[in-house]
Amino acid sequence: MKRKTTISLTIAALLSLSGMVYAANHVFFSFIVGTFSAGPIGVAGSPDTLFATQFCDPQLLSIDCITGLPSPITTIPGFPSGQCLERYMAVAPTVSANAGFAPRDIFITQGNEIFRFTQPAGPLVSFTSLPACGNDHTGITFDHVGTFGNNMILSCENGTIWSVNGAGTSSLVATLPINIENEGPAVAPLSFGPFGGQVLMTNDNDAVNAVRNDGFVTLNAFVIGAGSGPESVQVIPDTLCTFCANGTFFQAVEAGGFGSFPGLYEYFPADFAGFGGDILVPCEGNSQIVRIHFNGSGYDMFFFDAIVGGLLEGSGFIDCNIPSPTPTPTPTFTPTPTPTATATFTPTPTATATFTPTPTATFTPTPTATATATSTPTPTPTPTPQGHVSQITPTGTTCREFARGTAETLSNLNYSVDGGKVKNNVTPGVFFYWVSVTVPPGNNVFTITETITTANFTGKFNFTSGSNVFDSSCNGVSNTITQNATTKDVTVSFNAPVAGTYIISIKYDSKSIVGLPAPSPGTTVHYDFATTGVPGSTSGLDLIKN
Repeated sequence: MKRKTTISLTIAALLSLSGMVYAANHVFFSFIVGTFSAGPIGVAGSPDTLFATQFCDPQLLSIDCITGLPSPITTIPGFPSGQCLERYMAVAPTVSANAGFAPRDIFITQGNEIFRFTQPAGPLVSFTSLPACGNDHTGITFDHVGTFGNNMILSCENGTIWSVNGAGTSSLVATLPINIENEGPAVAPLSFGPFGGQVLMTNDNDAVNAVRNDGFVTLNAFVIGAGSGPESVQVIPDTLCTFCANGTFFQAVEAGGFGSFPGLYEYFPADFAGFGGDILVPCEGNSQIVRIHFNGSGYDMFFFDAIVGGLLEGSGFIDCNIPSPTPTPTPTFTPTPTPTATATFTPTPTATATFTPTPTATFTPTPTATATATSTPTPTPTPTPQGHVSQITPTGTTCREFARGTAETLSNLNYSVDGGKVKNNVTPGVFFYWVSVTVPPGNNVFTITETITTANFTGKFNFTSGSNVFDSSCNGVSNTITQNATTKDVTVSFNAPVAGTYIISIKYDSKSIVGLPAPSPGTTVHYDFATTGVPGSTSGLDLIKN
């Protein structure tokens, strides 16, 4: 069905530039490089999955939660390696069921063709073919707001904007006269002022255009700046979810330079505090990301971040509205032991029945494990954890870096003295103590001690917000963390859903010692941090005078 398009030309009349008042902290997460040394284009994910597409290779990649390593899971037909296309993607959210979609299905664009991949193993099938879109740069999103019926929204380089329902039926929404690689659509939240509920998309004319659900078009709703080359529009969610309890927003960099690399960069929830409902516009031309905010009467534009030298392509937030698979970890472990036990040991039921439950009992018999944890929660974790047990690291360290052994060790803090007391310039300002523990399911309690071994100082460090407990995949686990005001021992209690390795992260405030009498005799103080009942958990730190 062809729709009538009404066009309004606006040169960012309400937009004021507020300058470089903020800079987020990006971290390189996944190195992805393929044919012609080209990197990724599309990225999309949920709390338990992250996917990427490549520029010059037709594979759909699954990204490992801990290591960030990409693994091909299917091949997109039509173009072999070496034929480079911008393939973007989106994962169907829960609300898309209103339009007939199956939530968690992955949709990938390739020119006029849209493919659907059903998690976790496929198949990959052709979903729909647009009658006119263009050979490249097809953008994709889902309507979370409802103004477009929770349908899939597609933007085309030839200027057309399409709405597609779960049956694959497409409807033309509007045609824009400026056919300069319209990309990266998103439906703005209703709170986003006059453009709330509209589809916003970028074009290489350095602007963001807006389209209402009745086909009315506002060209140049926001002008990002000459040479910026805006690539997509991303709505900052009010509720942030993370992949592996770390990154909440991922930016694909197709080619690197000046210290940046092809791959995926991640941003953390703290980078978006207070920004819910705003939009981000990553820019290919100048490697910057800008944020646009509706202030109640007009729009303000802010510098958000720059990945210097990076060719920014697709990006996306981890979508909280994508449901977890009903059979998450349980089916992964239950089917494996069950067939093995049945097939291998059924011929000798008596003998095998005795031994089969032993490995399974670690995970299956909740009664046994719970009883153990209830009576003696502290000794249970004593089994020696594999890999490095504990580490003290500087601020910015992530669970994933500690888990895979790539975190930097912090060996000392520095301080100065004024008037016989510790000055307010202890650096770095915070640090982390990490420890791996192996526990049964149920409630577990650990005590982390802080000891001064040099006996020349009384100041100990307070723990602070940012402390946490993670499972082996670096997903956050519900916990309670307290500190004894006198001894400064930290008590951590958490409920383990299943038996296994968990990671405790305690964040300490280095400035807790400011104002105390300076160390004496000597100026260097040595601290040991250890977890009671966990062998090998002692890590040391020196406090050194400048």
